Amino acid sequence: MADGHDVRRLDPVTRERVIRHLQAFADDINGVRSAVLASVDGFALVPAAGTHGNGERLAAMTSAMLALAAAVGRELALGELEVLMLEAGEGKVLMLALPCTPVPLLLMTACDATCVTGKVLWSAKECGRNIMAELSGSRADPQGT
Repeated sequence: MADGHDVRRLDPVTRERVIRHLQAFADDINGVRSAVLASVDGFALVPAAGTHGNGERLAAMTSAMLALAAAVGRELALGELEVLMLEAGEGKVLMLALPCTPVPLLLMTACDATCVTGKVLWSAKECGRNIMAELSGSRADPQGT
């Protein structure tokens, strides 16, 4: 399995741009409590945006949850895993698999109960596209334009 080792060594300029994409996403969506970009092996690649949760622990849990969800998807022949969503009484957790090259990444977002699921999902996917574009060198700006 590919890991995020190469991505952990982002040059400082690219790393800062990726952080800005993640922070812009967290700032733009009402109710986002935390967001973290992680490697598939469970390491936080950029600091968690927001104030809730430990980025390293959230990254590890996201990796484990998405691995389990991907196994279920394979067992049921559903294709590649894209999104896993958890909903609880006090909020939601959205986990996205980002098919980056050369290694896939994970984006985890924790929201409070006021978040609109569709809006968070659309914005998280847009953030993921911006991060993937940044890592591929196309330099999308934090607003996705």
